Amino acid sequence: MTHRYLKNEQDELPSRDSQDYAKDKLTILDGYLGRFTAAMKNMNWRALNYIDLQAGPGKNRFAPSGDVRLGSPLLAITTRFPFDYLYLVEIGETEFYALEKRVKASDRHEKAKLFNADCNEAVDSIVRQIEEMDARFIEGKWPSLNLAFLDPEGLEIEWQTVEKLARQKRMDLIINFSTSGITRNAGNFVDAPQETVIDRFFGTREWREIYKPIRSQDNSVVRRQLIDYYLSRLRDLGYVETQRQEQEFKNQRNVQVYTLIFASKNDLGIKFW
Repeated sequence: MTHRYLKNEQDELPSRDSQDYAKDKLTILDGYLGRFTAAMKNMNWRALNYIDLQAGPGKNRFAPSGDVRLGSPLLAITTRFPFDYLYLVEIGETEFYALEKRVKASDRHEKAKLFNADCNEAVDSIVRQIEEMDARFIEGKWPSLNLAFLDPEGLEIEWQTVEKLARQKRMDLIINFSTSGITRNAGNFVDAPQETVIDRFFGTREWREIYKPIRSQDNSVVRRQLIDYYLSRLRDLGYVETQRQEQEFKNQRNVQVYTLIFASKNDLGIKFW
């Protein structure tokens, strides 16, 4: 019998407060996890790894509906065909406690490695563990196949973290690109003499030169230009066909809040998406 911690219902632990439009994000993720693990279950990978850099408490509570659903880490640990390892990061102490309790309710909990840390710091340990696993020779086994879900509240995940993940030969990325966070803050940071959170998000100050000539234009133009720039940065890391692998999310006022981006170095990953 499935423990209530692993059901789409409220329990006594805290949940992440979300808006109803975010339900589709989890539906898309859940569908992809199912296809990904089903297709790869009998392949000769060293390991099938799932990485969630801002896992949250494990469940989401949506407004205004009041619905409660499994969040990304619990969707990953309850897939029909399991991942070999799950690397789950959450910096908040209360959220981490809830995540840990819920993960332990799964009979696959020993496959989960939890980090109560900043995602931009925990990534070093995650990448090192994957590299150490792949460094050992096992006849007939391929290097690990990895899927990372990057779902920040805003602009917390730095570009150098994306680069560290991308150094792995087989690392697919699902990225929540906070378009509202960018458009809301770009005007305040574009002329800042110091390094800003947007500089760290893009890994460079070059975004400023893209933004300056369009700063007075409609937000839709700004969003498109800066998303395209981010996609070009992903292509520089070896990712293919990124531009058409997007899903836009809008709030109740029909304002685009974020864009979900999928990036793979292999055409098969694009096909699954």
